[in-house]
Amino acid sequence: MPRRFLTHHRFVSVCSLLAISALSLSGVTSSAGAAPTTTQNWSPVGSLATAPSSRYDASMVYDAATNSTVLFGGYDGSSLGETWTWNGSAWAKQSPTTSPSPRRGASMVYDAATQQVVLFGGTGSGGALNDTWTWNGTTWTQQLASAPSPRTGAAMAYDESTHDVVLFGGRSVNGLESDTWLWNGTSWTLLTMTTPLPAPRYQASMVYDAATHDVVLFGGDGSSGAVGNTWTWDGTTWTNERAAGPPARYGAAMIYDSTTSDVILFGGFDGTNASAATWVWNGRYWTQLASTTAPSARYESTMSYDAVNNNAVLFGGFDGTNALSDTWSFVVAPSAPVKVRATSNANTQSVVTWIAPTSNGGSALTGYSLVAKDLTVARRGGQTCTTTGLTTCTVAGLTNGDQYVITVSATNAVGTGNGASSNVVRPATAPGAPTITKLVPGSDQATVYWTTPASTGGTPVASYRVTAAPGGAFCHVPRSMTSCRIPGLTNGDGYIFTMTATNAAGTGPISASAAVVLPNVRPRTLPSAPIITSTSVVGNAITVRWRVPVSNGGVRLNGYNIYVGSVSGGESVRPLASVPFTRFSFTFFASVGHREYVYLRAVNVVGTGPHSNQFGATAR
Repeated sequence: MPRRFLTHHRFVSVCSLLAISALSLSGVTSSAGAAPTTTQNWSPVGSLATAPSSRYDASMVYDAATNSTVLFGGYDGSSLGETWTWNGSAWAKQSPTTSPSPRRGASMVYDAATQQVVLFGGTGSGGALNDTWTWNGTTWTQQLASAPSPRTGAAMAYDESTHDVVLFGGRSVNGLESDTWLWNGTSWTLLTMTTPLPAPRYQASMVYDAATHDVVLFGGDGSSGAVGNTWTWDGTTWTNERAAGPPARYGAAMIYDSTTSDVILFGGFDGTNASAATWVWNGRYWTQLASTTAPSARYESTMSYDAVNNNAVLFGGFDGTNALSDTWSFVVAPSAPVKVRATSNANTQSVVTWIAPTSNGGSALTGYSLVAKDLTVARRGGQTCTTTGLTTCTVAGLTNGDQYVITVSATNAVGTGNGASSNVVRPATAPGAPTITKLVPGSDQATVYWTTPASTGGTPVASYRVTAAPGGAFCHVPRSMTSCRIPGLTNGDGYIFTMTATNAAGTGPISASAAVVLPNVRPRTLPSAPIITSTSVVGNAITVRWRVPVSNGGVRLNGYNIYVGSVSGGESVRPLASVPFTRFSFTFFASVGHREYVYLRAVNVVGTGPHSNQFGATAR
């Protein structure tokens, strides 16, 4: 049964390293599907100070716990028992305190649930083996558990979906096998299968495809010779994919490339000739890679994917005559840059920034290229920018006011990778000057009218500012307005008015000036006293009547305050009532037999004027 997922910070980091993004491939030829687009190529690793000796049928896998590739055993005329590690640039021979016996054809994978390399079986000096060993980065430990029958050339992969090691087939003392086994970190379990199975075989190629979450099995040596079919394992069932693909072969090296999210297969033997072809499985069909350089034809070589250096590493193999000892790197174009950000509000240009790709494809980055796409008028796009080491570049020659998306791609020695697009930007410059069309002077103020600028600079005007000189009084209004009032001016003085418009790119030039002289308004004073003309009494209702003051103080009156008291000159400090300037009579009520005295004061914006003449009346 599939084991439960084991939480561990190192396992989490491994998962993040193996995180995938859906990328396609180019530089390949195929009749099975659409042309891929990412450039890929083989690159020899030369001038190594030390390296494993020539060998084939060794076992190799990437150890994510130590960030190194581990190679064990192989055959050079006799079985070998050495342990080597590859750090991305150099080989180092290890000296573990314990080690599996010399062997060839052993099955080996990295078990992410236990953070250990697992090795099973193979062929030693005494024949087929069925012992299980684990490598912790320092030494080997034999796991004393029941196991599949002794065999060599079994296909084995770690299933990230179920967190189990899956083993299929191989050649045992009984012949070719087609059984499926699971290793849960402590024991092996034979699965009872009722669905169709891959035919018995050994030296098949098998790997977990993280893009489809299936284990992929290809080829092998069957009862009638080389096999050329593709099967997938979903954790419970084998499925024959029936996809056209590489010619039948066995002993091919195969890995999952997390940079491109594809399975890569190299070499193999068809029973007559060794192959130097590289094939790519994208989860649906196979395509053959047309690489400009490649390892020589061979089979029973070893290959693993280096998650730190983002490339596949291939070592050794057999060319039909000789064992080989060369090391090759399978590199691809870099992944897309990340966090691409474009800023505009600049005249006909946009500044673009980004972060380097998470994967350089296994080869140092040599530069970046940028291309602008005009979303407003397609034919105006295509502007470019390039840089070698910087992660910023200014794309010029854009059209102000058009909307753009800018795509950034990284390049390495293999080629240019997929691009990442920026946010939508609109380059612009500051707007032109508005035109003042009219000035309306008033008392202590002026109202300015204008028309909008002939050019907005490519982005809408946000606001307008009008300034009066001398003094610097101003008004600042939003773009929806085409007039504003400037208060705080001095009557009788002359002023010159100018204005500017502002948008997201900045403030435009100053407009042509316009002049005006404010009216010479007389100084404002308190109004003079109103004049009471008569009073009348009806019962206890007393009515007083008046006429306007001789002077309103130079400004329209606001109204009148009416004061009443019971003795002459003893009217209240606070008015009994206030009436508007349009009223000229007021009625109030008093106690019968009581005499009341009344006077008025006129009010304007300056304040309250002097008392009017006084009248007295007695309620009846």
